Amino acid sequence: MSNLAALVIWLVLAGDAPEGPSSSFHFFKKVERAPSKQEGIASFTLDSEIYANTRNGLADLRIFDETGAETPFQLETVFKNREEKARRNFEMVVVGLRPEGNAMEIHLRLPDSAGEANGLTFATPLRNYERKVSISGSTDGKKWEPLVSNGIIFDYSQHMDISSRDILLPKNTCREFKITVSDLTVESESPFRALSKTFVDAKEERKVELTVLERRPFRINGISGWKEEQIKAISLTTHPLAGMQIVEDTTEKQTLITVRTHREPLMKLTVETPSRNFSRRITVRVAAPKGPSTSGAKPATRLGGSEGKKEWLTIAEGMIENISFLEQKTEKVLIDFPERREDEFQIVIHNEDNPRLEITGVRAEGSTLRAVFLAQAGRTYHAFYGSDNAEAPKYDAGQVIANLLKNNQPMSVGLGKQTDNPDFFFKATPSKRGILDNWLFLGTAIGIMVIFLGWSLFRAGRRLESLPHE
Repeated sequence: MSNLAALVIWLVLAGDAPEGPSSSFHFFKKVERAPSKQEGIASFTLDSEIYANTRNGLADLRIFDETGAETPFQLETVFKNREEKARRNFEMVVVGLRPEGNAMEIHLRLPDSAGEANGLTFATPLRNYERKVSISGSTDGKKWEPLVSNGIIFDYSQHMDISSRDILLPKNTCREFKITVSDLTVESESPFRALSKTFVDAKEERKVELTVLERRPFRINGISGWKEEQIKAISLTTHPLAGMQIVEDTTEKQTLITVRTHREPLMKLTVETPSRNFSRRITVRVAAPKGPSTSGAKPATRLGGSEGKKEWLTIAEGMIENISFLEQKTEKVLIDFPERREDEFQIVIHNEDNPRLEITGVRAEGSTLRAVFLAQAGRTYHAFYGSDNAEAPKYDAGQVIANLLKNNQPMSVGLGKQTDNPDFFFKATPSKRGILDNWLFLGTAIGIMVIFLGWSLFRAGRRLESLPHE
């Protein structure tokens, strides 16, 4: 029994034992830095294992050297500039209109502030149409040259969920354009029929069904020009998914794609599909937090099917489309959102009455973070991470490293395999007082001590009884 008492006393005292600087972190990775005889600036990129085992904000990430000394570091986003295209729209100035039979010639001029036009977009409220467009251009309004001879704007909503109101222009320096829209008014067979009946002596003698032709004039609300400009954007990193599940909800006419991540900071999700000629509304959701909803976020929605008991919060909405018809080619199968770290994202494709898309995968993209620190000569370092209540460190390394990086490039170093921290025992406690704050442990310890003391008193009483009486 003396051994049991010693164990209980040791456990109680261990609750107040001083914690080591790295004992509050569950995992560590060795920083793979080659031996160096001089100090330098080193950096390592955070990987999926670090993201998966850290909290939002990365307050539970530290760097320690082999002596246990904490090393200040700075977290920063990795920037890799690349050229991307973005549209800049501008309104066109209407110079004149001229009917030509069943066609209309529209004379437009670029505004003085606009650069070269790479294309034109037609605004119209109509659906289910196809119109041929030809365009000529001029630099001075006198000499004209053909730019587009067989352009088509269309909306095939009656048959397929695709449309295009853009006309691409070849490279030009024109400031004025003459646009001819053919078949301005078309006649089509109406879905309704006229019924004519002839009566003789109050008896129906003849019944004739007449086809009704419907005249549909084409209305143009406006024509705008646009220019594609090269811009510098942050290059995103493709992060590996932890898993993916696709469920077809036939009741709601939706495709539900649930992707599991390693909690990397994501900003874009791209739906990979070989399907063509579609335009679908898409929604991105995350699991709704328990308790009051986040300010400004859309309320949670209960979804049907296998996910009926889980509540999801909408974080982004948009359209995905892939149009490949004649010379019209448009593809946009991604949706972006403010950076988030989540265990799961759900993509909802609203199919309506259209056939479902063939989904082959989802690509997740987000920013890349790296830790930059000053590495001392001859020292080895480890990255520790994973803690329920570690507070964010406050270093002055940010300004120091920022000044040093103006003239120096950090040396990229790798990370070793993830290893369980053997000293994590102390941090299994919920507070600084350790297991003394754990009522279950305290109750057990007190119960054991009571039993031990009772047994000790019982044995002492037996010994007293065995002593000779005076």
